[in-house]
Amino acid sequence: MQATKYYSELLFTEQEMRDKRWEQFISTKLGKLYLTIPFKEIASRYPAKKNNCGAKPIFSLKGGIGLMFIKGYLNNCSDEKIVEQLNFNWAMQLFCDIRLGEGKMIKDRGIISRWRSYLGTHLKEDEIQKVLVSHWSEHIEQQQTNVADATCYESYVRYPTDVKLLWESLQWVHKQMGALCAYSKTPHPRNKYRDIKEAYRSYSRKRRKSHKKNRRLRKRLLYLLNKMLGQISPLIGLWKVSFELGKKAPVKADFFTRLKLIKRVYKQQQLHYDRPDVRIPSRIVSLAKPYLRPIVRGKENKRVEFGKKVHKMMVGGIGFIEHWDYNAFHEGNRTARTIWKHRNYFGGCAHFGGDQIYATNKNRRYCTKNGIFTGFRRKGRAGKNEDQAKLLRSLIAKHRATVLEGSFGNEKNHYGLNKIKARTEHTENAWIFYGMMCANAMKIAKKMNAPP
Repeated sequence: MQATKYYSELLFTEQEMRDKRWEQFISTKLGKLYLTIPFKEIASRYPAKKNNCGAKPIFSLKGGIGLMFIKGYLNNCSDEKIVEQLNFNWAMQLFCDIRLGEGKMIKDRGIISRWRSYLGTHLKEDEIQKVLVSHWSEHIEQQQTNVADATCYESYVRYPTDVKLLWESLQWVHKQMGALCAYSKTPHPRNKYRDIKEAYRSYSRKRRKSHKKNRRLRKRLLYLLNKMLGQISPLIGLWKVSFELGKKAPVKADFFTRLKLIKRVYKQQQLHYDRPDVRIPSRIVSLAKPYLRPIVRGKENKRVEFGKKVHKMMVGGIGFIEHWDYNAFHEGNRTARTIWKHRNYFGGCAHFGGDQIYATNKNRRYCTKNGIFTGFRRKGRAGKNEDQAKLLRSLIAKHRATVLEGSFGNEKNHYGLNKIKARTEHTENAWIFYGMMCANAMKIAKKMNAPP
């Protein structure tokens, strides 16, 4: 009896255990990251999430934002593995604003994906960046210096070619025709699909694919795709008649969207076949991700990349998105907008740095007019203080070439931005944005915990 009383006095209360765990949590690397993120202010930039099923949601809006930072923090960890770790890691539960009771587990493997979709759909990157700037302002040094450059965060797709795109379109149309024929109990229309299938397999196994063979196969694929698009039209008419009678649909809800996309692909590919020299605007390169566009980078090992091009400005080692788009754009034309955004975030801008693509006469005149010293190579005669100007130009160029260029590789290698495995445009936006902000938050955490 005395022993039982003795051991009960040693046991902590629930509140004391919670306080001790919190002390342990904020001393960890994850806890230090948590302290740098203004979750409430970021959550206020989103509309309240409505729960249609009536059950209480597992994560609050603050917790959903925490999931996005966790995704970047754990680098290439999949959504399923993150859910598994959340079930047994109390530190991650504190980060995501939940506390699972004894014996309770998160069984929904798609919950992170749905939160990413919601946060990406309602993402207001400019407002959230302003919140982060105001929260991190005292830890951002050299706030009057801005360096800028652009990169492409590649999407996880196989390298697209005209033959692959046409074959994927044929496969989809053939599958839908089979479903519609079975539904309407009509014979399958005759075509050369099996012959083309064997021809494509033979072509794909060849190590060297000559231009002549490529063009011949593309001609056959285009002819068959046009024929099958004509054959599927009467089958759709039969389905619509029976669908009005209350029968179940044999195809998915996005059938007409995908069919419209494939018709657009056919028109673009036919034009590209007939007129290879003509530039095709908004050219589709992927059926799964029709929003992707080829971004010509001119690198030695990657001349073309497929993903979102991000124009990034860096102040005091912390990077922010100035502009991003899936279509290619000229980052040198965005100098004035970059300086305007810098003033909106931090106040005055005294120094600006960029590579040679920014050093146009228009940008030079704009910076001179606004009293901004640039890191561009000098044109014309040397001034009175040329030695000091040369030293300052070299410091700005060094900061851009090391810190800014290095941040691209750091984010891609350590924060899950090497190959974006999202499936939609909105989820890809959320993936990129919170991955970049997670990298920034880690830098701020190191500055906050640096020894005096």
